[in-house]
Amino acid sequence: MITWRPRAADDFERLIDVSSAGHTANAARDKSLLENRILQLVRFDQLGRKSRRIGVRELPIEGTPYVVVNRRLEDELLILRIFHTGKATLA
Repeated sequence: MITWRPRAADDFERLIDVSSAGHTANAARDKSLLENRILQLVRFDQLGRKSRRIGVRELPIEGTPYVVVNRRLEDELLILRIFHTGKATLA
């Protein structure tokens, strides 16, 4: 099961809104990439890298400037935040 912290859900909506302001096709692509990679975390919770915080992992989303910060709590995948790295990406 995936649970979103309210702040993470806000991050997601804000990032997609900002992306869609630039170009709707890019926003749809970024949203799809984020959603697919988050779904993969349910089965493969060791994707990404360890964070400085114990039990927290960071998953960079390839092809985007986004990083999903998450934690596994038994059968629950908790999405803590989604950050924009500020780096340009190749499209």
